Amino acid sequence: MALKNYRFLTKPLKIIFWFLIFSGSFNLVNLILIAFHQYTAHLLNIYTVIEFFFLSLYYSYLNVKKYRNLMYMAIVIFTILCIVNYLFVQNKIEFNTYTRPVGAIVIIFYSLMYVSQQNNEEQNWGDNMYNWINTGILLYLASSLFMFIFINYLLNAGQHINRILWATHDTILILEYLLFAVGFYKCKTHQTISTY
Repeated sequence: MALKNYRFLTKPLKIIFWFLIFSGSFNLVNLILIAFHQYTAHLLNIYTVIEFFFLSLYYSYLNVKKYRNLMYMAIVIFTILCIVNYLFVQNKIEFNTYTRPVGAIVIIFYSLMYVSQQNNEEQNWGDNMYNWINTGILLYLASSLFMFIFINYLLNAGQHINRILWATHDTILILEYLLFAVGFYKCKTHQTISTY
């Protein structure tokens, strides 16, 4: 949907589009490495930093401009925290259960900031393309937060629990992508005066 409507995408939607390209490519590499029996948990550290960068950049366009520099600063601080966590705190074979949840909580905060700014009663909620993208992000991160925190323990809970865990995660991810698709669809017909 994003490719189909690419010429109608605003800057924030282009950021989400390129994030999805990165995420899809990263997941493909991850699956290939798993097929060759390579351990990939350490790659999540890289993914976490880049995901935080894209989503912070996205919300820097949507939220109040006075917070934009704070969001840029958060990107730098979070990147440093991820590097320190990877090198000195959590060993390199564990999932990053400290920085990943922190990043998710910050993005959830950005998402809620966006929601708190939406007081325009003249426009139908469903007509706003950003509402769909925001809902997808909020749904995914809020639903996966528990997993981000406890993944290292849950992976040792047995194969049955792991199947349920990953099936639930994948279902939530599909819902996020469906909400993104609606947002990308809405951008074609979205009539707005935008500074994005």
